[in-house]
Amino acid sequence: MTDDWNPNDPDASNVMYDLSRWSFDQQAELAAELAEAEIPHTWDGSELVVPESHEAAADSTVTRVEARLGITYEGDDNGATDESARHDPIDIPAGVASTEYDLGEWSESDRQSITQALTAERIPYRWEDDLLLVSTAHEDAAEALMDTIEAGDFAMLPTDDASPDELPFETLTTFFLAAERLQRNTQDADGLEQLLDALEVAEPERRPYGVELLLWQKTCELADALASALVDADEPDHETAMAVATDLHDLLRPYI
Repeated sequence: MTDDWNPNDPDASNVMYDLSRWSFDQQAELAAELAEAEIPHTWDGSELVVPESHEAAADSTVTRVEARLGITYEGDDNGATDESARHDPIDIPAGVASTEYDLGEWSESDRQSITQALTAERIPYRWEDDLLLVSTAHEDAAEALMDTIEAGDFAMLPTDDASPDELPFETLTTFFLAAERLQRNTQDADGLEQLLDALEVAEPERRPYGVELLLWQKTCELADALASALVDADEPDHETAMAVATDLHDLLRPYI
């Protein structure tokens, strides 16, 4: 929160974001992004509060973090419980202004990523050959998503096509979050709990949905080494644990 903005001022125009369905770690990730972007903000419980003057920047930041962390919602924007409606693409209505993006140089996987991201965020769009058309009213959010994909920070979301023999993608995310905590503090109890919980279900030959087998096996190898350094010996080897946690974090960062 900045000195020249008082969210409790009755004359202040603020925007509220209900993030009650976000986890604490996800909210913390967003707070860090907002601070880095110098967007004034504060929290009222699970509600994020920003000044109306920074609404566009906050919208883009929230959208970018949702895309990077793979955050989805069970209901649509009006609170509906029909999950299928959340994943149906929205075409640009007739007469609505649109912005064109020439994505002819994008790979097929990146095109699938932006299509999935726009659909998940309920942003109206349409493809015309290599041109992506997005409703102009949503262009800031769409560009934030494209920036995330071009930076390699967007995780393809799990779909209903996952095999019963595959783990959910969130298993990989849990390893990443554990490594993120433990590389900063090897005595972080929550980080260690996340690590051990993920190891309970992890099997090197049973990869999460959408994850390459070699990447998954390397993840399991580093996670096992990290747990061994912290809990298997008589005394924790914090120096080794911090180094392994950093390796695990850096390995998974491009995929989360």
